[in-house]
Amino acid sequence: MASGTPAVVVARRDGTLIAQNAPSRRLMGPGTGKLCWDVVGGLDEAEGLPCQTNCVGRLLNDGLERTQRADLKLAGRSHRLTCVPVNDCVVCVLNCGADRDPDKWQLLTHREQEVLSLLAEGDETPAVAEKLEVSESTVRTHVEKMRSKLGVRTRAALVALGFRLGYLT
Repeated sequence: MASGTPAVVVARRDGTLIAQNAPSRRLMGPGTGKLCWDVVGGLDEAEGLPCQTNCVGRLLNDGLERTQRADLKLAGRSHRLTCVPVNDCVVCVLNCGADRDPDKWQLLTHREQEVLSLLAEGDETPAVAEKLEVSESTVRTHVEKMRSKLGVRTRAALVALGFRLGYLT
């Protein structure tokens, strides 16, 4: 994570890791096919990890409003672990410098934050458009602008990064 890119893993309901980015592989070793709480929870020199057996399933059963955030120490440095239920998976983002504010280019408008909040609640484009009284095209435009600003490819990554940057709690 020296480059500042967060370590990200994605786990299915049963806890099996189905995806992992390069910073995660460097930090935790290859984990695809293994249990999330063994891979993330097995970090050497980590203090304050919330990982425990079947934490992924419990988080999914609790729903999106139960996103888990934990500030921890890893090798003496502050980190934040954010685990976000998305569909039937959990996206876990481990970021160094948990107290860092978003960079200027990562700042979202008030309307983008409203859209992001509704996405984090699990709303799809039509529901977001109805709640904000705008067209579905406008919602898609907001999502694309946020994805571009924050440098992510998927809505799940957008929501996970929204938590990491403090837009969502």
